[in-house]
Amino acid sequence: MLLDMLQSSSPYLVGSILLAVLAVAGSLIPGVAAVLVAGAALAGPWEIAAVAVAGCAGYALYATGGWLVGRRYGSRLRLSGVGRRIGERRWSRSERLATGTGAGNGPALAAAPFLPVAGSLTPIVAGALSVPYVRFIRWTLAGGAAWVTVYLWLGSLAGEALQQNRHLLVPILVCVAVVVASLVVINHRTRPTREAAGAGDADGSGHTAGSGDASERIPG
Repeated sequence: MLLDMLQSSSPYLVGSILLAVLAVAGSLIPGVAAVLVAGAALAGPWEIAAVAVAGCAGYALYATGGWLVGRRYGSRLRLSGVGRRIGERRWSRSERLATGTGAGNGPALAAAPFLPVAGSLTPIVAGALSVPYVRFIRWTLAGGAAWVTVYLWLGSLAGEALQQNRHLLVPILVCVAVVVASLVVINHRTRPTREAAGAGDADGSGHTAGSGDASERIPG
């Protein structure tokens, strides 16, 4: 069974895989899934702690890469086809997380990893708005460490519960599939409304991340 194979895997192997996945996916849905699955392979607090270190390293690589991309290509990426598909509403939310009250709001940056889409855009927006890297990475690592540890712990609890209640595995998977499918359908049907609202907000604010307005940039 997959669960038995996961739980027999070395924590070092699990940590290495998690590091690689988070370096690419960050806190996007694949990253969240990877952390939960990694947690299901772990048996105790020491294993969780060891894998959490690897997960934090992977998230730090993702955040640093995003900050560098934003520093160089922020405004162009936001206005690209991919950026428009993401939606102005999510970009604006990430901008608020990255800058807070105009001085790089630390607690907001720390909370960003818990917000799958907006949180994953926050490093790019922070770079585009010239949030100082040291401030950015300090708070991002604090939030990333909490995020990785919490989801590893939840995955470990879920793995133990499934191990003791194997007969519930299929019904749980079916329920998860139904919930995910429902969320995808809801997101698809409400996207035009949200994009229209985001476009209206953008027109009202009159600026975008990385637009070059010196008053929006964070002093280093």
